[in-house]
Amino acid sequence: MTTQGLAKFLQRVLKFCLFGILLTPLILPVNLLFPFITGKTIFFRMMVEIAVFFYFWLMLLDKNYRPKMNLISWLVVIFGAIIFLTGLTGVNFYKSFWGTIERGEGFLTISHLIIYFLILTWTFKSKKEWLDYLTSAVVVGVLVEGYAILQKINAQKFLWWNIINSGGGRLTATIGNAAFLGAYTLQIFYLSLLLFFERKHLAGKIFFIMSGLLSLYVLYQTQTRGAFLALAATLPLLALFFIFRRRIQDENEAKKQVKIKFAFLAVLILVIGFGATVWFSRNAAWVKNQPTLYRLVRISRNDITTQSRFLAWDSSWKGWKDRFLVGYGWENYNIAFNKYFHAEIFMDQGSQLWFDRAHNTIFDVAVATGLIGLLVYLAVFVVAWRALLRSKIYFAATRILFIALLAHFLQNIFVFDVLASYLIMFNLFALTVFLTQIKDNHLPAANQQFAVATGGQQTRNEFYLMPMIIVLIFLIFGVYIFNIKPLQANRQSVNALIASAANKEQTAVNIFKMAIDMNTYQTPELRQKLADNILVQNNTQNGLTNEQIAKNYELTIAELKKNINESPWDVQNYLYLMAILNRGVNYDARRFQEVLDWGAKASQLSPTRPQIYFEMGQAYVGMKKYNEAIEAFKKAVELNPRTMESRWNLMAVYVVAGKDSLAQEQYDFMVSRKYNFDDQENLQRLYRIFLIAGQTDKVVIVLEKIAILYPSGENYAKLAAGYAQVGEKEKARAAVTRAVELNPELATEAEKFLQILQ
Repeated sequence: MTTQGLAKFLQRVLKFCLFGILLTPLILPVNLLFPFITGKTIFFRMMVEIAVFFYFWLMLLDKNYRPKMNLISWLVVIFGAIIFLTGLTGVNFYKSFWGTIERGEGFLTISHLIIYFLILTWTFKSKKEWLDYLTSAVVVGVLVEGYAILQKINAQKFLWWNIINSGGGRLTATIGNAAFLGAYTLQIFYLSLLLFFERKHLAGKIFFIMSGLLSLYVLYQTQTRGAFLALAATLPLLALFFIFRRRIQDENEAKKQVKIKFAFLAVLILVIGFGATVWFSRNAAWVKNQPTLYRLVRISRNDITTQSRFLAWDSSWKGWKDRFLVGYGWENYNIAFNKYFHAEIFMDQGSQLWFDRAHNTIFDVAVATGLIGLLVYLAVFVVAWRALLRSKIYFAATRILFIALLAHFLQNIFVFDVLASYLIMFNLFALTVFLTQIKDNHLPAANQQFAVATGGQQTRNEFYLMPMIIVLIFLIFGVYIFNIKPLQANRQSVNALIASAANKEQTAVNIFKMAIDMNTYQTPELRQKLADNILVQNNTQNGLTNEQIAKNYELTIAELKKNINESPWDVQNYLYLMAILNRGVNYDARRFQEVLDWGAKASQLSPTRPQIYFEMGQAYVGMKKYNEAIEAFKKAVELNPRTMESRWNLMAVYVVAGKDSLAQEQYDFMVSRKYNFDDQENLQRLYRIFLIAGQTDKVVIVLEKIAILYPSGENYAKLAAGYAQVGEKEKARAAVTRAVELNPELATEAEKFLQILQ
């Protein structure tokens, strides 16, 4: 094979890898932790690493593929460098570099995205290549949206694929989150519009019209307000671009231009008219019956989601001021958020309490990389927008590309990027680099003339075999460390969860330990997964002996302490440890004091988190220091008096401490706020509180209500035991008779109970 022949082969393989990367949004392996993230991240990084190998080899052989940078390219690279450097100066460089399982970012993935962007700009050198590549991106988008349609019709299976619906009534597709799908479909819509103008064949134009309409439909069904508002803001602006475009000299093109102007005038009127109609009809039934429209018209400061966003942004601003220039480091937003946590966010146990993003990319970048990183990030967009607006050629492509980047920027005020949206964003930047490098209507040929990188007669040395063998060795090593090993640890953790679900709890714990000991970047989160499992499953009901239970607590406590040592700024690690210590006190009473010691440290990191005082209060109750427990739970109530969970805990400690009048005050307060004490779970909690306090008469009252509202053999059996304890023998007999009627399997136990009662 000649050098030229090898270069052509490498060119094809490289492009195959780049086209393969576009499949990333479709990747959804269900047998992984965070399957919507992990599989995509691993696939993307491996494909980029393989592409780097072939690009490097091709670059050595053909000068046409040597790196060429412009201002946008340099700004993107500088931003990546800032992420790395601010990670070094931040609070946890390990996390900044590797990222987390849940997000799959960190400098490692960001660097792969930047490399992907650069290779795109250095590989695709003609309009045809770019049109083919973007067409493939839209085809993948149509497949993703097709998955969303299957979710919409409640399909359970398509061919051999099971359809997963993770968004309730909102579509999520293979992206896994409605907001992220909204951002992705918004980008696919504008790509479809761009390709509609640039493709010349009628069949292609029809396809892109259909794909654009499909994107709009799926975007609407995601009920994503940020993406929808970004569309509503940018589509009229795009229409104005075309309406006020300068007249073209060519007569035929001028006629086409007039038609396009009228079409966009209709779009402008439609968007403004529809928006006005929805707003002025916001109280009408037809608006309220449409979830997307209803979510849009009820945006206000009183909306819970909006409130939580504003509170998170306030925490972001306060955290940013602490490290204004260089930030906390990438993936360390949660440290700032926890330090300035707004207790108002914690309304109930279903509240989202562990923000690892500000849900505003401006604040995300600012908190992570400081003012320096934010300025460079903004500069990338500003330079790209300026270059596109100044472009004198390809009016439709440059203006639509401008609008697409603007829409992406605007919707990111309400959310943040994930890998699927990052991919399209870097494609848009790479396309901007290509279009703005063209000085006139001249375009490079699709297949440039081969420019040999070596002089003289062709020999095997021109193939650069030895350097590439060395590069290949490093590639294999990198693929294993960056991807394969973490993937194995992730898969092991899923095996642990499977074992736990099959009531093989000790096996599950052992597998978790194996996954943790693999010492990958996933280890900190796997320790937390182990703790989650221990909190629920570590008991005799799951076939464990007391010795095994005690050892499992010791193991989990030791692993969580390692998390604290590795990330002492993260209050979540402290809360996990405190919860496990409180749960495991039956096996070591000294753990009550440990809870208080760790709680004192946690409260310094996040003084406004009610959960810290919940755990400390529980420890005080266990130590029978009721006055201290009352003060701890009072502190939680003071942080947010509207939170019923805090009121519950304070009421419970008053009951246990024998302060019935104060307990009644809390009860009356919750009743006045329409709290539902007749809910089965809440009645069970009341039952346990009075049982612990030894108030048998109140235990019976609660059991009576449970049996009446939720009749079952088990509930009447508990009631019968309660009646027996207070000496109500006749009521006990009647209750046990009713229990057998509801569940005949209790007959034998009922006979024994009646004999004892007699």
